[in-house]
Amino acid sequence: MFKTIINNFHLEKLIWIIKSKLLYMILAALIGGVAGGAYASVSQTSTYQAQISFYVYSKPDYVTDTGVNLSSSDISQANSLLASYMQILNSATFLNKVREYTGLEEYSVLALQRRIKASSVANTAVFKVNVVDGNPVNAMTIANAIGDLAPAEIISIVKSGGIEVLDEAELPTVPYSSTSVTMYIILGAAVGFILVAAWALIRGLLDTTIRRIYELEELFTIPVLGTVPQLITKKKEKSDVVLGTNSTFEFKEAYSDIRVKLLLANKEEKCPVYAITSADCDEGKTVNALNLAIAFSNLGKKVLLIDADLRHSKMAQMISDNKKQKNKSGLAEYLSGKTEKANMIQQKDNLDVLLAGELPENSAELLACDKWFDLLKEYKKEYDVIFIDLPALGIVSDALAVAREVTSYILIVREFLTRFEREEMIVRRLEEVDAEICGFIYNGISAKSQDYNYKKYGKEYKQNK
Repeated sequence: MFKTIINNFHLEKLIWIIKSKLLYMILAALIGGVAGGAYASVSQTSTYQAQISFYVYSKPDYVTDTGVNLSSSDISQANSLLASYMQILNSATFLNKVREYTGLEEYSVLALQRRIKASSVANTAVFKVNVVDGNPVNAMTIANAIGDLAPAEIISIVKSGGIEVLDEAELPTVPYSSTSVTMYIILGAAVGFILVAAWALIRGLLDTTIRRIYELEELFTIPVLGTVPQLITKKKEKSDVVLGTNSTFEFKEAYSDIRVKLLLANKEEKCPVYAITSADCDEGKTVNALNLAIAFSNLGKKVLLIDADLRHSKMAQMISDNKKQKNKSGLAEYLSGKTEKANMIQQKDNLDVLLAGELPENSAELLACDKWFDLLKEYKKEYDVIFIDLPALGIVSDALAVAREVTSYILIVREFLTRFEREEMIVRRLEEVDAEICGFIYNGISAKSQDYNYKKYGKEYKQNK
């Protein structure tokens, strides 16, 4: 899994994943925000703070002596007592007396310690005690109880100095703090967005289907011969995937481009033999084999197309709707000895087709027999180029049987269908038998793809045609 993520980790792909799943992320953020806001509204709590302040004296007599003038040394000495006084107010002994005095015995000492906070006012002999509670009355009651009990308790323990209440606690009417609905909405939205984004990124980086040409080029040193556009048809219309005079400009040019590259790659061989296969079914190997054969025949070359997919043949269905022609004996009958001659069908001028015939149970053996190789040798004398449609190599090994007689293999990959690991597997299998691979055909490319070649120039050429 980690290796797959690393191989898939490209900035362009990350951006593509985010763009493709952005709507889901926004939807998750909205749902998360609503959920967070609803939770905050239902569970919303408020706390109230009551405050009481004390003045500290350095000597006990100063508490009742209204005529005393405090010197700076007296204030300094009082400040030194503040830390001790605050510790006493937070002690379990004192807080147990507060519980008894207030009648709030359901509050534990620990609960009171959490609610009470004492702090001194800088450069003065004043300190304040804050009591926070969800019940404003309880907050005021606890604060004033501390004011009533603290003077006597502190004198009895410290034996030095004294304190006097400056301001008694009043009933708080405004919450000290409340659950922030806005904060929960933002938090819920962020969590929803991040979770879906993480899910989308992980799923996207684990998805090994090929969606861009550069992904093929980075994984293999094998060239891409060309791209075949995905045919878009109106509803209820059947797409005509066979190359013909009515085919679109983009479709014709795609096969013209592939044809040129194949012609340049085999200048010296009199009759090159191309084996066409793919990793899995439904990637378009049969239709590409047929269209390449038609493209070459349009040059006036004598072309033979052999349907050697003796496992799952579809060629007969593509070239004719005549049921008799579909059931006509073909390659399987000849190789098995049922007929003395392989029956050809002339699809058009310069193009002959040898159908698979009735699908046998021993297809692998038939494609490995000498009779099959002798047949190929004979055909190479009669034709200018031969295309062989073979079963998917990622499923069965039939396509390997012809490796010694073919010029090279053409591998079909389909956008958003073919997977890296499957293509890597068939390339490795072909390399193990020293088979020549001339290139990939990138099939079914979407007009929305950045690799689509006809977005701008196709329109210009069609207008000038």
